[in-house]
Amino acid sequence: MNTGLKILTRKIINYFKYPKFLYPRTSIDMFPNTPTLSFQAEARLFGAKNELKNHNILYNLGALYTKPHIAAVKTYQSFLKLNPNHLGSWSGKEPKYGTEQLEYEIIKKMANLYHAPKGKIEGYITSGGTEGNIYSLWLGRVYLEKLGPKGDICLLKTSLTHYSVTKAGNICNVPQFLTPLNSQEWNMDIGGLSKKIKDLYKKGYRGFILPLTIGYTSTGTQDNIREISNTVSNLKKELKNINFFIWIDAAFNGLIEPFINISFKPFLSPLIQTIVVDFHKFGMTPYSAGIVLHRKNLRKIIEQNIDYLNEKDNTLLGSRQGAAASSIWRIIHYFGKFGYKKIILKQLKNKKYFIENIKNLFPKIEIITHKNSLSCGIIFNSLDSQKLPKFIENKYSLYPGLTNLAFVSDIKKRQIIYKFFFLPHVEKKIISEIIADLKGI
Repeated sequence: MNTGLKILTRKIINYFKYPKFLYPRTSIDMFPNTPTLSFQAEARLFGAKNELKNHNILYNLGALYTKPHIAAVKTYQSFLKLNPNHLGSWSGKEPKYGTEQLEYEIIKKMANLYHAPKGKIEGYITSGGTEGNIYSLWLGRVYLEKLGPKGDICLLKTSLTHYSVTKAGNICNVPQFLTPLNSQEWNMDIGGLSKKIKDLYKKGYRGFILPLTIGYTSTGTQDNIREISNTVSNLKKELKNINFFIWIDAAFNGLIEPFINISFKPFLSPLIQTIVVDFHKFGMTPYSAGIVLHRKNLRKIIEQNIDYLNEKDNTLLGSRQGAAASSIWRIIHYFGKFGYKKIILKQLKNKKYFIENIKNLFPKIEIITHKNSLSCGIIFNSLDSQKLPKFIENKYSLYPGLTNLAFVSDIKKRQIIYKFFFLPHVEKKIISEIIADLKGI
């Protein structure tokens, strides 16, 4: 039975199981005066759930969304019933029991995965990359304010940096400037960065907040941490009273890179202060779940007492769901390094198969990626308006992002880039299917 017939059959069965006339007839925008009848409420919720089911996740190639692993889901559900709350951070002391203990263990395990100096790294479970980036920029601003005047601080980013960094800069009221991209590698250009810092230094800026990216969302490319760290070290020697706060946004690739690159040691450079990674992407846990790791000395600069509790808070959200800790702990122990690496190697093969085939179809295509990334950006130069037909976009959840790009030598482009993600659910047969669909155009 083909996919279309399966969906139609399911719709017919569901109609007779929960027909539309049983849906609650209360106003959409009015708070109910009395309790809604149970069967009506259940029918309405069934309808919403069914709409989600009808969206076939197996065909999702263009969005950073995959179904969580069943082991993580079951663990999450079992702990959710107990509704554990994590308030603030217990960095510096080991918690006594429950999901707080699990979170403490996760932070230790992640620090070990990234080869961090023992006893020097702390952190907590976040709601994801956006919170991690806001938290890191907040830390950076306070850190630099202690080293120099508040008005001397600015944020440097590329035109591919995740939008949450822009949001973080707005929230923390930090001036923002673009540093150019390298036109060959589609990452932060080293020479352009050095020139930008020197130009801003002449204008009076002395504190520089610098987010680096391991896996840009639109391209999968990576900033060169080692070269940038060396450049910054040289600038600190060359320019007086200049300070930096650098962090790594590895929301997607943070659970890919360490399993296939033994040289990935983000805290090896003393300049790197935090790293941000998501578990609800390639980590396969339920939304929302991420990690931020930071150097231990940073905790005190934002820590504050909670006056109505014998607790301290040095997180962004304060109260956080403990069930996320249980699902992350479970998935780490379900896969281990070997299990994650096995999935990554399989998906790298699928990515290679996709790229080889799509190059044959579109000789003028431009593919931007990194060898270790499970994503790529594609520019369809030979197509009208560089856009795919709507039916292909809808079928595979492809979103043609129109991006303003700034490269070295003041080269600016406005480019349509399609994002392709080879998440754990993407099978070779689906890739073969999109290649067949693309042949038809």
